[in-house]
Amino acid sequence: MLMRAVILLIVLFTAFSSRFDSHQSGEFKLGNEVLLDNIEILKNKNVALLTNQTGILPSGTHIVDALIDKKINVVKIFSPEHGIRGDENYSNIDEKTEIPIVSLYGGKNKPSSGDLKNVDIIIYDIQDVGARFYTYTSTLYYMLESAIQNGKTVIVCDRPIIINPAYTDGFMLEPEFESFVGLVPAPVCYGMTCGELAIYLCNYVFNNTDYLKVYEMQNYSRSTDYNALNLPWVKPSPNMLSPQTAVCYPATCFLEGTNVSEGRGTAKPFEYFGAPWVNSELLAKALNSYNLSGVVFEPVTFTPSEKISSYPPKFFNKTCYGVYINVTNKSAFEPVKAGTAILIELHKNFPEFKFNKAHFIDKLAGTDKLRKSVTEGKSLSEINSLWKSSLNEFNLKREKILLYR
Repeated sequence: MLMRAVILLIVLFTAFSSRFDSHQSGEFKLGNEVLLDNIEILKNKNVALLTNQTGILPSGTHIVDALIDKKINVVKIFSPEHGIRGDENYSNIDEKTEIPIVSLYGGKNKPSSGDLKNVDIIIYDIQDVGARFYTYTSTLYYMLESAIQNGKTVIVCDRPIIINPAYTDGFMLEPEFESFVGLVPAPVCYGMTCGELAIYLCNYVFNNTDYLKVYEMQNYSRSTDYNALNLPWVKPSPNMLSPQTAVCYPATCFLEGTNVSEGRGTAKPFEYFGAPWVNSELLAKALNSYNLSGVVFEPVTFTPSEKISSYPPKFFNKTCYGVYINVTNKSAFEPVKAGTAILIELHKNFPEFKFNKAHFIDKLAGTDKLRKSVTEGKSLSEINSLWKSSLNEFNLKREKILLYR
């Protein structure tokens, strides 16, 4: 009897291990790869793409080229901020393919009925960074809205989240602060892939899921680390130099609404921040006193000396003193809380610190509560408590539409 029990345990363990290994060793596929495996859906259709330089396969082949190779009739390309190739060239024709381009940045953010007249299907394939104020979320919003209004199908090719996929945090967007850097009714960090975000919008904003099809990634879960996928890194925007930049971005993008450099023009944009009048040692010590998870704040001196994009860096060619955000554990790091602490300590310790007169910070935060709370001297825990209730409500909605666990 004992021998039989041992044999049974061995068999069960072997079967379990086999299933586990099979799941773990399954080939990861991007949403665009899955779409190309099911290419028949695009045959005899007029196809448009909303994409940019990040819309590539793991091989580096661009989705536009892959579709043309498969004889798909690509009639139009829509481009987001920074253009189709990420070089801020907003020409009307893609030089490589000679396909017409419609820019959805600047004078026009939403496709018109005329733009979609000769289109049957729109394919969305863009890598974002998981922050509400990254404008690709607004471009997705407008494309879905226009497609529904005009009865056109949108196919979203899903892509992995660069930051912690389970992390949600920050103020919800309040309607009076809607702008192109804040259009999706979600917290600053919403913890969804672009496919999940599209489902969220169609379910809770547009109340219409008839025109959306998401091609899910294969063998992806919320425990999947972006870096472990070994995908080729293509900058989603000119200053998004690496995946580590994206991890810090939700913390330091708030500084775009202040007179403090967020590190643009340096080797580590959004990882460095500071100004000529900052005391690096004092600020790093103050931030480390919060004992925030997964991060160490280190004094740094830097000089913004490169004009990487059309946004000129603050304090160009001037020595700045500030802090390097050294994220030691991405899964534990909470960038929105870190960004809030940064604003608190800058305001508390440096009289030169100012929010921009136009209060751009309110558009980034999606509310004026963050700015007002900082200037009123509220603590980090007091400010965090202001968004707790609305964040809980969001998380309940989000949980219902997630594709990956």
